[in-house]
Amino acid sequence: MTSEPMLALENVCYAWPGRRGRLGPVSGSVPKAQWVGLIGPNGAGKSTLLRLIAAFWKADQGRILLDGEDVARMPAAMRARRLAFVPQALETSFDLTAREVVELGRLSQLCWRDRIGFRQAPLKERIEAMMRKTEVLDLADRAFATLSGGEAKRTLLAAALIQEAPLLLLDEPTAHLDPGHAMKFLDMVRSQVDSGELTVVMAYHDLTTVGLYADILWVVSEGQLVLTGTPNQVLANPLLRKIYDIDLVTLAHPRTHRPMLIFP
Repeated sequence: MTSEPMLALENVCYAWPGRRGRLGPVSGSVPKAQWVGLIGPNGAGKSTLLRLIAAFWKADQGRILLDGEDVARMPAAMRARRLAFVPQALETSFDLTAREVVELGRLSQLCWRDRIGFRQAPLKERIEAMMRKTEVLDLADRAFATLSGGEAKRTLLAAALIQEAPLLLLDEPTAHLDPGHAMKFLDMVRSQVDSGELTVVMAYHDLTTVGLYADILWVVSEGQLVLTGTPNQVLANPLLRKIYDIDLVTLAHPRTHRPMLIFP
C-alpha cells in the first residue's frame, strides 16, 4: 500500500498574461522526502510551475494539493508554515540586513508572544547557527541589497531552512554561486532530504549536475510536462536531445554512479 503524496498537481493550467500559449494541463505527484528536478529550455514554464505551487499565482484550472489540502485555499500563515521558497533573486525596497532577512524566515513558525522576544536566545542562537551553516554569518550586519548574487542566494537559503517547512521550492538555486558554494548548497539540501526532513521541487538548468542530486526529473517543454522518471530514465531518453536540440552524452559519476550529462 502506497502512502499519499506530499504534493499533487491535478490538471493544472495557467495562461501567461500578454503571451501566447499556456502552461498545462500538468498532473503529477511528489512523494515525501524526495527531490524533484524541473528541467527544460528557457521559457518552458518551470518557474511558473513553482510560483503556482507556492500560490504566488493562481492556476486558471486544476488544483495543487499539499498533504491533501488545496494550497490556493490555505491561509497565508498556514501556507508559510508548510512550504518555503528560494527565488532566483529577491528585490526589496526595505533596508534589511542579511540577519533580518533570515529572521523573517522564522516568523511563520512563531506565535505573537514568541515574536515579542524574537531576538532572544535560544532562537537567536538557532538563527546564527543556520547562518554559520550557510556561510553568511559574517554578512549578518550587511545590507541585503549590497550582497553579491551568491551571498544573497546563501542568505535566502538560510531564511528558507530556518523556516523549517517540510516542502522547499528552489528556483535556479545555484545561479550566481561559485562551484564550491554551489556544491555545498546542494549537499546541504540533499542531506535534509535524506534525513526525511524535507521534500524538494527545484527548477534547474544545469543538466550536468541535476542527476547527481534529484530523485525524480520532470521535463517541461512549451508549457507541457512531457517526460518524467528517474534521472537514469530521463537523461538517457532520446526525447531530451530533441527538446534541447543538441547532442548529449550520458555518463555515470565515477564515485556515486549517478547519471550526468556532458556536451560532446
